[in-house]
Amino acid sequence: MSVFSSIFKGGSQLALGQIVSQACSFVRNLVIARIVSPADFGIAATFAMTLSLMEMVSNVASEMLLVQSPEGNEPGLQSTAQAMKVVRGVGNGLILLALAIPLSRLFGVHQATWAFACLAVYPFLLGFSHLDTYRLQREMRFMPWVLMTAGSNALVTVITFPLVYWLRNYSVMLWVLVLQSVFQTVISHLVAKRRYTWAWDKKYVRSMFHFGWPLLINGLLMYGIFEGDRLIIGSANRLFPRSHFTLSDLGVYSVAFALTMAPTMVVANIGTSLFLPLLSQAQKNIQEFRDRYALTSQLIAIAAILITLPFMLSGGWLVSLLYGPKYTNAATFIAWLAAMWGLRIFRVAPTVAAIAQGDTQNAMFSNLARSLALIGMLCVAAVGAGLFWIPICGFIGEMLATAVNVWRLSHRNQLAPGLCLRAGIPFFIGLAMATAAILLGGTHNGIPLAITASVVIPGIAITAMFALHPHLLQDFRSFLQSAQRKLLPPRPVVEDVGVEV
Repeated sequence: MSVFSSIFKGGSQLALGQIVSQACSFVRNLVIARIVSPADFGIAATFAMTLSLMEMVSNVASEMLLVQSPEGNEPGLQSTAQAMKVVRGVGNGLILLALAIPLSRLFGVHQATWAFACLAVYPFLLGFSHLDTYRLQREMRFMPWVLMTAGSNALVTVITFPLVYWLRNYSVMLWVLVLQSVFQTVISHLVAKRRYTWAWDKKYVRSMFHFGWPLLINGLLMYGIFEGDRLIIGSANRLFPRSHFTLSDLGVYSVAFALTMAPTMVVANIGTSLFLPLLSQAQKNIQEFRDRYALTSQLIAIAAILITLPFMLSGGWLVSLLYGPKYTNAATFIAWLAAMWGLRIFRVAPTVAAIAQGDTQNAMFSNLARSLALIGMLCVAAVGAGLFWIPICGFIGEMLATAVNVWRLSHRNQLAPGLCLRAGIPFFIGLAMATAAILLGGTHNGIPLAITASVVIPGIAITAMFALHPHLLQDFRSFLQSAQRKLLPPRPVVEDVGVEV
């Protein structure tokens, strides 16, 4: 089986899981946002920010080590990783209990102190999940992981409907999160192939910390990237006298943020799970690694084009259509959010390539550059500037992060910047065209024109991609022909036996 066919075979499974998971998350947020007020949705967003903080600052990436390490299939490494996950889950739960009162005061929601304390259940339960779903990805077997993530999301989404109509306030998000941790942990054990055990091998513990310490620091930086803007919006009134951000602003921003982030997470999760083993297999063959890295960059760039440009051009009316008129203000900044996440998608390829080479510090340094955007966001809040300046700062930060990412990969791993940047030329052309269309007012003259631009401009960018990389079109054709031969039975041959009538 060719590399291209392997990518599509594994990618189809991962895409199914991610699409189901993100669709379920989208439906949950949509239902909750339509029933509760923007202020209550803003409180619900603080729960996600809090859990994200605990997850990111304690992540030593033991799951990723099971995929990347040559010893990843060893039972001792997996058992040690599972014991480490329990320690992490219990520790995070205790910290959340201790921080319940300070967090509720930081966000100005004293009435939700009990809810912040109950959030401790989420990391505690997840700490006991089985890691076999990650080990199996070494063999390009993704279905157990898909069943775990998609199954837990689907179950909790079904329960969300009666919960939101019963509670009708921010507490529905708390119970959704707790139930999701229950389902995910249970399903992880049901789909596992190995028996669940614990161990504490000092050699493997040292390996985990050696591999994971840059990712641990990177987790804190990632929190600033994914949650820092909303953290600033939610707490600005208590930090800066001139700021006029409210919990309603946080609710509106969170809706647009979640809508544009969802497809980014689909691509990031699929890209990491799919391309990390493929690139890791070619660690010792530099030419093969470069070829696979170039292909990875091209496929990721296509995903960035198809996701980013339509959101830039049609995101404003889409938010109003889905969430209602109380979220109309999102149209003033959603294009910048989409562009920011587009750059985030684009740098999935160099990030995964660096990890496949064992360089977990690449992500740390690039996200350190990305975190400089928080300084700009704090200045925006301090001077009382408008909400649309927040994603502009994020976009500039992503540009810096991309530059650092590609530069370090070139100098440390001898992977020329052109392998990635040449794949990104059509994407950047599309960004420029979409920006021009917005500035000229083309997307504000009615929904039909915005939809037309959302089809035409990505189409031009995709055409440019195939023109620059003609082998991609041939690879697609070969894959489709191969799939057709497998799916369609051969036509029977009727022989002429020479019978006369």
